[in-house]
Amino acid sequence: MLHRIFFLLQLSMKLAVQAIPHLKNWDELILGTIREFRGKPIPEAPVLKFRNGLEISMVRGGYGGFYLLFPEIFVENCYEPTADFIIQPKWRILDIGANMGFYSCKVGTAANNVHLIAVEPVGGYYEKLKENLVRNHIENGIALHAAAVGIPTESVAITSWFTASGEQKVLMTPPPADARTLTENVQGMTLAEILAAGKMERCDLMKMDIEGAEFPIFESTPPEVWDRIDRIVMETHEDAGNRSQGLLVNTLKKQGFYVKTRPMFLYAIRPELSSQNNDR
Repeated sequence: MLHRIFFLLQLSMKLAVQAIPHLKNWDELILGTIREFRGKPIPEAPVLKFRNGLEISMVRGGYGGFYLLFPEIFVENCYEPTADFIIQPKWRILDIGANMGFYSCKVGTAANNVHLIAVEPVGGYYEKLKENLVRNHIENGIALHAAAVGIPTESVAITSWFTASGEQKVLMTPPPADARTLTENVQGMTLAEILAAGKMERCDLMKMDIEGAEFPIFESTPPEVWDRIDRIVMETHEDAGNRSQGLLVNTLKKQGFYVKTRPMFLYAIRPELSSQNNDR
């Protein structure tokens, strides 16, 4: 019991330090997180209310977006590894695995005239993604209910599961044995098809976080599509076939990118666009 109290106290203090500079309603979000960790039901759809006016609504049943996605994207700025990845006016951005739209909303409001394509296969997340784009007046953003794939296919089966508090999750690790699951069949789209759907001839930045599904995309995307992309920033995952980050790095180097990595993370840029003195 004391160990659990100590854990919740530590978590609350950490979240407060991260959230107070950014969020107006940091206190209610921390209280909601404590309720979730105590196993209480979460019937509401929590909303992060930023001090700069941004608002991001989360799926019902939990506060995972607050204590997982918010610190990564808004505090640690994980998708901005160098100044070369900070969004500029008129950039064309592709968000593969957009989830509820945390990154999409950040970049869609970061500069003027940003053109955004956000792709999300999970129905519950997709609905929140659309809601958050509208909520934040991101008029040049298009949301696609689809799964990114390596080769053309009509549909892809996506399985998600629900926590005890009712929050929908999609993770590589198996869910608890008693968890409720949901399988959806969604449209599969290659990178070329996604770019065409969003009328995006060239992509200044592609962000990707798709829980290991990146490997078939990297293996099958042709050079003429890679040639249309200038920067890539992504989480990387090991997969069941023991394919690793090194395969992704080698693919991008062959396509002319300068690539840097850290555990479970990769970023790549065309050398002529990099402000750093780098060696491919």
